[in-house]
Amino acid sequence: MILQFLLRILLIIIGLFLGGTILFVGRRALWATLGIIAIASVANLLAVLVAGVESGRDLLEIQAWLLVGIAVTAGVLGIIIGYYRSDLAIPLIGIIAGANVGLWLYDIAFFVVTDAANMSEQVAIIVGLVVIFIGALFGMWLVRQSADEALILITMIIGAELIQDALQLSKNSSLTAIIILSLALAGVLVQYANYIREIKATNQLTEPVPAESSLAYFQDLELAD
Repeated sequence: MILQFLLRILLIIIGLFLGGTILFVGRRALWATLGIIAIASVANLLAVLVAGVESGRDLLEIQAWLLVGIAVTAGVLGIIIGYYRSDLAIPLIGIIAGANVGLWLYDIAFFVVTDAANMSEQVAIIVGLVVIFIGALFGMWLVRQSADEALILITMIIGAELIQDALQLSKNSSLTAIIILSLALAGVLVQYANYIREIKATNQLTEPVPAESSLAYFQDLELAD
């Protein structure tokens, strides 16, 4: 009992740290963002598609250590790629986050195919995988269209999701909605404010230096004489 309690406290701390990191500084720390999104999204995908549970957190509950190890390995690779190849980090973030968002629609697609269309579960799984693949393509397209704004949006969504999962907040509670929306808004404001400051700083560095007027040049000559 004590070990389980300590494990839950540790998971809460880790979840809050990871979620808070990408929620507030995700756009600037691409290596951390790619690593965190990789471990969280791969864990969720393995949990739903392989283990048949709801989220990556449940892999620890059922002690699926092999799947946990795969997710952690994906996170480590994400950190390495993000640190040494920042040019690959942004499209990978878009692809992985898009697949994770597509996973949200997996259950809906599964229900529609099996219950509404009366098709087999195998067909439902194929349809669900197509939905996830479309989500990955959409995520890649989004970051290619507008990288900075897309990164702020993606890190807001994943960061808020990690915090909600860490605190195990009920998805059907109005209080949960208020907390998550407040955190998401705070993350967007902080990251967008940093984005605006970076743009202003860049513009100041690239502004042309005004040329010295001819009158001032001759005045300087007179003073030198």
